[in-house]
Amino acid sequence: MQTSKRERISYYLYFFGQNMFYMIIASYISLFLLNHGISEKVAASVIIAPQIWDVINDIIFGRIVDKCHLRGGKFMPWLKISWFLIPLTTVFIFCMPQGLSISAKCAWVIIGYCLWSVAYTMCDTPIFALSTAMTDKVDERNSILSIGRVTGTSGAVVATLAIESLYIGMGWKLLSISLSIVSMAMMLPILIFGKERSQVQTKSPTAKEMLRALSENKYLIIFYIAFFLVGLTNTVQTVIPTFAQYVLGDTEKGTLLLAMAIIPAIVVAAFIPVLSKKIDKFWLYIACLAIFVFSSVIQFFMGYGSFVALSITMALRGVGLVGYNVLVYMFTPDCVEYGQYVTGVRQEGITFSIQTCVTKLSAALMSSISLLLLALFGFKAINADAVTGIVDETGAYGCWNVLTWISAIGPVFAIIILVLGYKLRDNSVSLMALCNNGEITRQECDLRISELSRKG
Repeated sequence: MQTSKRERISYYLYFFGQNMFYMIIASYISLFLLNHGISEKVAASVIIAPQIWDVINDIIFGRIVDKCHLRGGKFMPWLKISWFLIPLTTVFIFCMPQGLSISAKCAWVIIGYCLWSVAYTMCDTPIFALSTAMTDKVDERNSILSIGRVTGTSGAVVATLAIESLYIGMGWKLLSISLSIVSMAMMLPILIFGKERSQVQTKSPTAKEMLRALSENKYLIIFYIAFFLVGLTNTVQTVIPTFAQYVLGDTEKGTLLLAMAIIPAIVVAAFIPVLSKKIDKFWLYIACLAIFVFSSVIQFFMGYGSFVALSITMALRGVGLVGYNVLVYMFTPDCVEYGQYVTGVRQEGITFSIQTCVTKLSAALMSSISLLLLALFGFKAINADAVTGIVDETGAYGCWNVLTWISAIGPVFAIIILVLGYKLRDNSVSLMALCNNGEITRQECDLRISELSRKG
């Protein structure tokens, strides 16, 4: 292996800390707004507004990464800068003064969210792109990324359970500060031990070359259309806290449901690095999406009258949820190799920035859509009973719809798109990587890929 054990462990820990930051924003910003007296429709607008800037910001930053070669490497300097900026912007959002007017609260969150988005892009694009610079071995890279996703998912689990159980008693301000301290500690080691050793040297692409490379990278486009659709309807982690507080009337049950949705799946996810060596990760990804779809529909029809049954179906959904969250980010490096193989232009920065952009955009849209759907189905937090804190029957049923079958719509379309359109497989990507590194000729690579295609 080209990477050291210390370096790999540092890389895994980074994702643990990074996902803790991500979860408090992606999954809890809507609840934070509702808790501060902002209506569902207004909150939806507040969350979506920064994403207009976010799309521009992500693409610009990807261009900057591909063009700039700062002292210390192509990716590492950005990780060091973001290490300070992410906690600052996170704490800023959740330190919003209570006495502000509704308009001022909305402005505060929009400004904070825009700043947070820039800071997060500075870490997300480079940390994934760093995997292509740490090693040029596809199997090693797949293993590093898959284990990184397992630890990242573990970070999301810890953050979700901690936030769900502590936000009422501790308050958002102190909670965000505490989470930031822990996250920074987890993200620090890679800044010390990370190395960029196998970066392919290519001339810096022009804007015209970048646009051409992206337009010709059909698998990048196909995959992220499918990924966007999955993220767009993935209401589970966003709606569970609202469902627990306003329908079950018990935030501790929300903690248990989130645990059931994620913790059992961690065991399954731990085997993904091993499974991906024996089964092409594409089919593992499709299987996880299918599991999530079927278990979501089953949960809807079973209802939530029995908390035991609810927990079991949530655990089944979690297997699919965590499975595809672990696998999804292993496909972008493949698209980098394919893009260079087809166009001769290697652009990790812009490719991984698209990953970051789609991830954040789909999460933000999902949060906004979830709030709009809750309102559409008759859910209104303001109508909650003053004593129990529970909404009326119409609101409860509406929340249940948004939590269950709605979340299965995106994965269904994604499965169809990927099976029909995405043809990259691990064996062919390995050959492309060898060709890109100059270890085999283009003619030999084309011949061997053709042989793989004939074998099916």
